Amino acid sequence: MNKVLFVSGIGGDTRRYRCLHHQEQLALKGVGTALREDDDPQMLSDVFECDLVVLHRVPFSPLTELLIALARAQGKPVVFESDDLVFDPNMEVYIGFLDTLAPGKAHRFRADLARLNETFRHSDCVLTSTEFLAEEARKRGKLAFVHRNAPSAEMFRLSEQAWDERQQRLHQEDQEGQEDQEVPSRPVVLGYFSGTNSHNRDFATIAGPLTEIMATYPQVCLHIGGYLDLGPAFEAFQLRIRRTPYMNWRELPWIIAQTDINLAPLEMDNPFCQAKSEIKFVEAALVGVPTVASRVGAFEHAITQGRDGLLAASPDEWSEALRMLIDHSDRRRTLGEAARRTVYARYTPEQRADELWATLDVIHQQFSDSPVSTNELSSVFLSGVIRYASEAQRHLRNREEQIDSLRQAVRRYEEQLVLAERQLSNLESRLNHLKAEIADRDRYIVQLEQHIVQLEQHIEAIMQGRVMRLMTGFQRRWRQITRKEIETNAF
Repeated sequence: MNKVLFVSGIGGDTRRYRCLHHQEQLALKGVGTALREDDDPQMLSDVFECDLVVLHRVPFSPLTELLIALARAQGKPVVFESDDLVFDPNMEVYIGFLDTLAPGKAHRFRADLARLNETFRHSDCVLTSTEFLAEEARKRGKLAFVHRNAPSAEMFRLSEQAWDERQQRLHQEDQEGQEDQEVPSRPVVLGYFSGTNSHNRDFATIAGPLTEIMATYPQVCLHIGGYLDLGPAFEAFQLRIRRTPYMNWRELPWIIAQTDINLAPLEMDNPFCQAKSEIKFVEAALVGVPTVASRVGAFEHAITQGRDGLLAASPDEWSEALRMLIDHSDRRRTLGEAARRTVYARYTPEQRADELWATLDVIHQQFSDSPVSTNELSSVFLSGVIRYASEAQRHLRNREEQIDSLRQAVRRYEEQLVLAERQLSNLESRLNHLKAEIADRDRYIVQLEQHIVQLEQHIEAIMQGRVMRLMTGFQRRWRQITRKEIETNAF
């Protein structure tokens, strides 16, 4: 086996772990690889140069169908690859991610589940990240192999730097004597880091014991990374909750290294969640942070209870595990360092490279077959290309119809915009007219106020004149009366 073709139908962390990391591991074994998007026709050329095809969460399509047909005609195995339980459409009721989608997107997601199931059925075998997923594939009639998620060499290198900085911080705290106290004065930080916005149900399973812990221990803080709706139960603790937006994976080691306890809850009765890998334990272990995880298959595989992590299956067990780690800082450090040794012993790229090469070699030997004749291969290729081209033309016509429809909508919007602009212009004209009228009225009011002031002044002057005349008359009359009385008294 000299070359493997990876075709991926989804991006993000799942492609990084299940394609890019696999490519890195195979490169360590001298195996060449190529990676294509599921709508890239270049894969039709790559399939002639590879020995094995891995379809990572690729929905079925005419292009996928042709790729599988060409691989089969050449006797090359086709592997369906997934780290989630997405090959059974009946699982949609268990997928929390659907809760976060608008109706249109949710409809498309369900359609993709059906198409993923179609690719699953057309593949020779399945490669998954957990034994639970492999068993689910076997129940559906497929031979399945497990290759567990593991960090890249760069993730190890970055985590080493973050771990070193964490050790320096812990050493400084030791010197200050804070870590030796029964109830440490420094905050104890619990961390939960979500890669997608589909983990609200998972976190809700520990909301009860977690709020109880935060109410009991005032030094406990909660660090939430990525997408998560905490809900009203945590409103009383807002001052002790830190939120970090979803971050690039290269920043993650430093963020996790700032915490004291890593939380990895999952819905215990949800098969979609039970299929999840142990990667949250691995990423925290790389920087020496201990994990409390739900007691499900992948975490049970990775964690030895009480030695390099803690497993919990009920609210009481979660509460007990958290209390023990909060009360005993030395226990946190012991578990964290043991977890780190576990990861270095089992999850390095070199070890995973040996396992992946061995697994793909078994698949290659078991499912390889003799190629068909050149004429038959040409027939498969030509008929497949014709079907693909016909489907592409149909999609193109649909797109053109959609574009025409959009153009018509744009024209209608433009007409409405012109009408709205005219109405706006009329409104602006009326507004200007009203402004002019208001200005005229303002000027009239000013003039009226001036007239009123002048009138008041006139009235005041008149009143003052009348008063003066009255006083003058009164004085004249008084003098007459006084003079008459004097004349009378004189006689």
